[in-house]
Amino acid sequence: MARTTGPRLRVIRRIGVELPGFTTRTLTRRPYPPGHAAAATGKRAPKSSEFGVRLREKQKLRFHYGLTERGLRLIFQHAYRMPGDTGRNMISLLEARLDNLIWRSGLTRTIPAARQLIVHGHVNLGERRATSPGQLVKNGQVFAVREKSRNREDLRVTVNAPILERPAGLKVDLDNLSVTVEALPGPEQVPFPIEINKVIEYFAR
Repeated sequence: MARTTGPRLRVIRRIGVELPGFTTRTLTRRPYPPGHAAAATGKRAPKSSEFGVRLREKQKLRFHYGLTERGLRLIFQHAYRMPGDTGRNMISLLEARLDNLIWRSGLTRTIPAARQLIVHGHVNLGERRATSPGQLVKNGQVFAVREKSRNREDLRVTVNAPILERPAGLKVDLDNLSVTVEALPGPEQVPFPIEINKVIEYFAR
């Protein structure tokens, strides 16, 4: 399944949860699922089946972090092979992605915008140009916008007015648009409600 290119508000209305990494749009004006019946009554759809609940929780992760179905399954498989709790491992892997950390540090307004910044060659990870939005960043590493791109107005505006509060472990140099990762965001810092056990049940079925 490819990444979503259609209306993002429709996606979060269908899921019923705001996903700040996916879109800055909110559910304030239309907090009900898309469709004529829902619009007319203002009511939510009937209660989902157990499979529907698992699917919705999985979709939250997929859309927020901007992954394909295969990409999210590979992360689940990686987390399953790691020692410890699979759910916490899975969230930790997602939060350690370079595109997510660029967004969490306030350099971009969404994760898709962070991905675009990376694939267009505007970001260094350490001393080298970053090559993949999915690169995993470790504690102690530094990433930064490349020198030729630091005066972009959109980046300067966003970094001085981040969408969410920056995690304490990300130390941002506003002048050089660089970020030192002192501590990666943990599973408790995911910026939307998620039942990760339902996601594990979805992939383990």
